[in-house]
Amino acid sequence: MKTIRLTTVTSLVIILAFTACKKDNDEKKKPNCRIITITPTTGNAFNISYNSEGKTSTISTGNDVTTFAYSGNTIIGTTTTSGTFSSKKIITVNSNGLATNVKTEFNSSGTNWSNDVYEYSGTELIKSTSTSSSGGTPSVSTITWSNGNLISVTSGSSVSTVDYYTDKPAQTGDYLNIAQLVGGFQIYKTKNAIKSLLSGSSITSFDYNFDGDGKITALTATGGSNITYSYQHQCN
Repeated sequence: MKTIRLTTVTSLVIILAFTACKKDNDEKKKPNCRIITITPTTGNAFNISYNSEGKTSTISTGNDVTTFAYSGNTIIGTTTTSGTFSSKKIITVNSNGLATNVKTEFNSSGTNWSNDVYEYSGTELIKSTSTSSSGGTPSVSTITWSNGNLISVTSGSSVSTVDYYTDKPAQTGDYLNIAQLVGGFQIYKTKNAIKSLLSGSSITSFDYNFDGDGKITALTATGGSNITYSYQHQCN
C-alpha cells in the first residue's frame, strides 16, 4: 500500500487521561473498537481479523493474504498471493511493542531479503538502517521529535517534515495508525494525529471524518493524488 508510507522508513496508540470524579464513574465505558475493513476510493480494500488477544491475525487485500503468528517477542507475517508464497516478515519487538528489527524474505529459501533495524530513545524512533541481500551501502534515515511528535525524517539529502493537529490525539484510524496496521508492525508512537506531510516540494494533507462516538470513520489524503479511505469498525 504505497500511498500509506512515510518516506523511506518502513511503515500509535491513544493516550487518554482520566480524572477520578463521580461524573466519570457514572458515564458508560466506551466500547473497544477495531478497524476490520479499510476501503479506498481506488484500489483493493483491506480486510483485517484479530485473535483472542486483540492482535492482528490476518490482513487480506486483493489476492494477497498475510497471516500473523506470535511467539514471545517475535512476529512472523507470511504473505501468499492466490495461495502461493509471496514474502515473509520476521519482526522482533521490544518491551514497548515497537519493532527493533524487520527482515523481509522474498523467496521461500530466504536468500533474497531486506532488513530494517530500528533504534529508539524511549518510545521515539531516532534511526532506521536498511540493508539487503544484494549488498551495497546501507540506507540510513534519522528521525527528529518535538513535544512527543515526529517532526522530520532525513535520508541522505532527502528530508520529509510532518505537521500535526494539536487538538486531535493519535488514535485508531489516523494516518500513522493505518500505515502501521496494514504493515503489520509499529515503529511510531506520536502524541497527535498527522495533519500534513511535506517531502521535497510535494505536500500531502490529511483530513479525518468522525462519527458521533468520536471514532475516525474516514481518512482523506490530498496532494499528489487524492484518495479517501473509509473504515468499518468492530466494537465490543
